[in-house]
Amino acid sequence: MLHIRARKSVIMTGIGVAILLFCGIAAERASAIPQSTADQPGNAEQGRKLFLQNCAKCHAADGSGNTAIGKAVKAKDLRAAEAQKMSDAEIFNQIAVGNGNMPSLSNALEQGKADQLRAQVNDLVAYIRELGKKGTGAKKP
Repeated sequence: MLHIRARKSVIMTGIGVAILLFCGIAAERASAIPQSTADQPGNAEQGRKLFLQNCAKCHAADGSGNTAIGKAVKAKDLRAAEAQKMSDAEIFNQIAVGNGNMPSLSNALEQGKADQLRAQVNDLVAYIRELGKKGTGAKKP
């Protein structure tokens, strides 16, 4: 009986350590990602190029999310009011850090300087705002 309690204690301690390590790594990764600033507006044309390279396989070229992968992961329609009502900082963080089915694009975009990554993500934010101006068109099936 004592052996079972000791084993359970070791397992629970191991799980606790693993959780703490994961939280520490996640916090370190998030702090390494540059934050958006209002004085650095993005370039929508550059954002379009990055979007087509990195985002269109899930969100579709038009931002609708109407692709096989997009349907499977329930990608948001970036043209819709739900996505467009997010602040630029919220969109920036969603792109940079990821969430749920949305991967972090900080690994997919050009590696290197934090300023470069910030500019690329701000470019994507600017392009997503342009998608919102085009409207949603037909609803997804």
